[in-house]
Amino acid sequence: MSRTSSSRLHDKLEQCKQNKDFYEAHQICRTIYVRLHSSTSDENILKFLFESACYFLEHNQSNSGYDLCKCYVETLNRSSINDLTDNLLQEICILFQSLKPYHDERTEFACNVLRWSSQVSSDQQEDEQLPALRTESNSSLSTTLLSTLTESSSTTPSTKRLVYHKFGHPRLHQSFAHILWEQEKNYKDSRYHYLRSHDGRSFAIMLIEAHQTLGYPSEIDLFIAQSVLQYLLLRNFHTAYLVFVTYVEQHPKIRQPPPGPFSNVYPMLNFLWFLLVCLRKILIKTSMNNNLSSGEPIHRSDAPPSSETTRCFSSLVNAYKLSLERDSTLVQYVDRIGALFFGLKQKSSTSSSNPFENLMNSLTANLSNGTRGIQQQQQSDLDLDVD
Repeated sequence: MSRTSSSRLHDKLEQCKQNKDFYEAHQICRTIYVRLHSSTSDENILKFLFESACYFLEHNQSNSGYDLCKCYVETLNRSSINDLTDNLLQEICILFQSLKPYHDERTEFACNVLRWSSQVSSDQQEDEQLPALRTESNSSLSTTLLSTLTESSSTTPSTKRLVYHKFGHPRLHQSFAHILWEQEKNYKDSRYHYLRSHDGRSFAIMLIEAHQTLGYPSEIDLFIAQSVLQYLLLRNFHTAYLVFVTYVEQHPKIRQPPPGPFSNVYPMLNFLWFLLVCLRKILIKTSMNNNLSSGEPIHRSDAPPSSETTRCFSSLVNAYKLSLERDSTLVQYVDRIGALFFGLKQKSSTSSSNPFENLMNSLTANLSNGTRGIQQQQQSDLDLDVD
C-alpha cells in the first residue's frame, strides 16, 4: 500500500470515526487490514487491529468489534510470533474484557486465542517443595503413613524446561481466570481457567471466597477436594499442592498449615494431605521433551510404584471411606488417580452401582495379583469432567 493511499485511507477512517459512521469505518478497517499484509510487520498489524477493535467495542459496536477480534487471532495464527509477551498478553486481556460477558463471541475469542497459545512454549520451573513433615501424630494411621512416606531430606535441584500446553498457555488461563473472578464474580468460569493455570495460590483465595459466598458450611472441604483431585488428574501435582496449602492456611474456618492431622470435623483434608504425600513419594522428576504438557510426571516402565506405596494408598482410601462417599464424583476421581499413579486397574462403572465398592475391588485385585503397570490414559480422558 503506497504512502499516499495509506494516508488517504487513514484520514477517511478518522473522518468516519468523528462522524460516528461505524459501518463505513468498519469497512475501511477491513481494507487497511488486507493491505497491511504486504507492507508491514505482524506486530504493526496486531497493533492496528487491537486499537480498531477497542474503538468499536467502546462504542457498543459489538459485531464490528468482534469481527476485528477474529482478524486479530487470524494474524496471530499466521504470524511467526512464538512468545506470549507482557504487551501481547495485555492486549488479549483487554479485548477479552471488552467483549460482553456470557456471550458466544467472547467464548469463541477465548477458545481461539487459547488454541493459538498452545503452540507457544513457556519456561516451567518446578521448585516447590512440600514442607517438612512432623512425625508426631495423634492418629496411628497418621503415624504409619508418615513413617512410610517421609523421605530423607535430600535436596533436588530445580529444573527449567520449555513446555507446551495442550489446553492453552497457563499465563493466559491465569489472566482470564483473574478477570472473571475479580471483575465479574463469575466463579464457575474462573475456576475452569484456574485449573489450567499454575496459579494455585490465587485459585485457593478464589475458592475460599466462592465457598463463603455460594457454599454451605459443611462443604468447606469439598470445595478444595474437587480442585486438588482435578489438578492431579491433569497431572499438575505442584499446583495441586499449592492450592491445598494456601486454602487450609488462609480459610478463616481452618487456618492450619500442613502437615496434619487436621480437625476431625474435616477428615477429607487429612485424606488430601496424605494423598499428596503419597504422590510425592512416587513421582519421578526428570527432564521432559518439549512437546509434553506441563506438570505431567514421567512414569518409567522400569520404575513402577512400590508395593509398599500402593498398600499405603489402599489403606488411605479405606480409612477415609465415609468421607469419600459423601460425593460419588470424588470416588471416581480417586479411582482414576489410582490408575494413573499407583498402577491400579480402573473398574468399569457398570461393575457395581456403588462407586466406592468398585474402587475397593480395584485396590484389592491389584494388591493380590501384584499388578504394577501404570494404566495409559488418553489426554482427552484426563480432562474428563473437570470443567
